[in-house]
Amino acid sequence: MKRSILVIICMVLMHCSFAQWAGMGTGPGGKVRALCVHNGELYAGGDFAGLVKKWNGTSWVAVGSLSGTTSPKVCALISYNGSLYAGGAFSLSASNYNVAKWTGSTWTTVGDGLQGVSGSEVKAFCVYQGALIAGGTFTQSGTSSLSKVAKLVGAAWAQVGGGAPPNCTAGVHALAVHSSELYVAGEGSAPWINKLNLLTSQWADLPNGLTQGVGIYALSTFKYPNATTPTLFIGGSFSAPLATCCTYSNGNWGTALNTFSTAGSKVSCLLASSSGSVGSIYAGGVFTVQSVANLAKKGITTPWAAEGTNTFNNAVLAMCFFNGYVVAGGDFTSPGTNVARYATTIGIDEVDENVIVNSVFPNPVIKNALLKVQTKNEMLQPELIIMDGNGNEISNHVERTGFDRSQNQVEFRIDREGLAAGFYFYMLIDEQQNIASGKFVIE
Repeated sequence: MKRSILVIICMVLMHCSFAQWAGMGTGPGGKVRALCVHNGELYAGGDFAGLVKKWNGTSWVAVGSLSGTTSPKVCALISYNGSLYAGGAFSLSASNYNVAKWTGSTWTTVGDGLQGVSGSEVKAFCVYQGALIAGGTFTQSGTSSLSKVAKLVGAAWAQVGGGAPPNCTAGVHALAVHSSELYVAGEGSAPWINKLNLLTSQWADLPNGLTQGVGIYALSTFKYPNATTPTLFIGGSFSAPLATCCTYSNGNWGTALNTFSTAGSKVSCLLASSSGSVGSIYAGGVFTVQSVANLAKKGITTPWAAEGTNTFNNAVLAMCFFNGYVVAGGDFTSPGTNVARYATTIGIDEVDENVIVNSVFPNPVIKNALLKVQTKNEMLQPELIIMDGNGNEISNHVERTGFDRSQNQVEFRIDREGLAAGFYFYMLIDEQQNIASGKFVIE
């Protein structure tokens, strides 16, 4: 049976300037280097007992136990083909290192592991052309030579690109798929980034761009400088063409509106969400931008600025979206201990102060009915966009059932069938302008 959602507009939308980051329990027990949502649950990896823990709503609980090596850690987590994968520096046996798969009850080996030189690690995961890709400082899988970037083929790891990326010979720290191409970045030689040539399956150089610095540690695609132009955002420790964060698109290097600090600054992670004409990208690390320390946010046409009224007192190393929150992990003690969250309407810009805003009824769980919006301004062609907790747009679930232009009122029916339980966001736009936004919960 199809169901729908009732939201009634009854109050003025509060500006979010009083919103703050808040800790999640007492933290997992150490530095958080990776965050991931798997089967609707939040996982953290890092430098603490067991190396991976799961948030149960009130506290962090152990997920099996990974250990071994001199300084064991988990640096990367990914949900792939129904399983949770962990990468880092740890051992599963005397000959299998650094990558593991969670079965639901225990961690198991993945091929012959990814290891090699002393201190080698798996630092990043992504999915490219349906395959799991791992990047890091490893030089072997089992006894076979395999350097810096590997692809999981069946039950074995295979070399990507014919060898180590020429500008990342010291290690790959970030992976991203941009415009259907695989980009890898890390440390080695400027500009510390390569992409996979689609025709030759070999590594290709990018045009001259970054020239001074240490390396690149974060990559993410985001729509910029407009809603129709996907651009690769690049974060790291460098100083040209722009300190700590820059962009790359169609062979051109560029800047991202305002300047990050230079001395000792570093962007360690990027998190982007885009939908239609709106969107946000977050940067975490150790830096200052717009007088904001260590975590900042920008929109498609707005500069980097604060998210929330409190700030992080040390490095932010990982971020993800989870149930309507941006979650940040790292090596900080405030706000929270190593992990904090911020409630957000993901991908939704600030709304006009003249909008009569939405209140959810029955609050907070929605089962049946319609979404009704009234504004003080005239609407011409109002449309409704719905996004899930990860900022992904949900189509084919919205039908406009009423529109009284003289009263500035519009009504939509939201089809509940096929929508999983959890947080959702809606955004009312008119002629590509965001005029009302909010969130609801489906039980």
